[in-house]
Amino acid sequence: MKAAVIENGIVTHLWEVPTLDCYGDLYVLVEAPDWVKLGAGWDGQKFANPINPQIKADVWEAIKAERDRRKSGGFKVKVGSSNKWFHSDADSRIQHLGLKDKARDLIAGGGAMTDKLTILGQTVKWKTMDGSFVDVSAQVAFDIVSAAGDLDAQLFAAAETHKAVMESSADPASYDFSAGWPTTFGG
Repeated sequence: MKAAVIENGIVTHLWEVPTLDCYGDLYVLVEAPDWVKLGAGWDGQKFANPINPQIKADVWEAIKAERDRRKSGGFKVKVGSSNKWFHSDADSRIQHLGLKDKARDLIAGGGAMTDKLTILGQTVKWKTMDGSFVDVSAQVAFDIVSAAGDLDAQLFAAAETHKAVMESSADPASYDFSAGWPTTFGG
């Protein structure tokens, strides 16, 4: 049978022995299931194997990858009476900042938040994720950039929540972090 030597609640030795009392008073042995490893904890009733820190690191990397994947999944902005999904990939985010700059220039020049942005006298029409186009007002330009920041904050919070739960899990390798994320376009 497999037996463990326990010191201060930690498995320090694992041996195959004929009986638990084969060493007399020299060692106190506890029968251990085959899955118990050196360094496992023993609370007097049950064993708990130590968790390899690399497993937690790998799961954290997977959580961050999911966060980053969702960062490009789009975000909703109210335009008129409907919600429209805007692209949130890195190139689109840079373009959104350009729209916000144009909106600031418009406002600084005496324009209103409801005024539409123009380029060469033409109203800026922005293609959304569903393929439709919307006119971009100063308000919409500001709202797009704000929605991008909100998405980033929500993704950060979801990832950190998943990390905390995974870190405290008895089995971080099988922790399911697929739920609890902000909604993405089509998802």
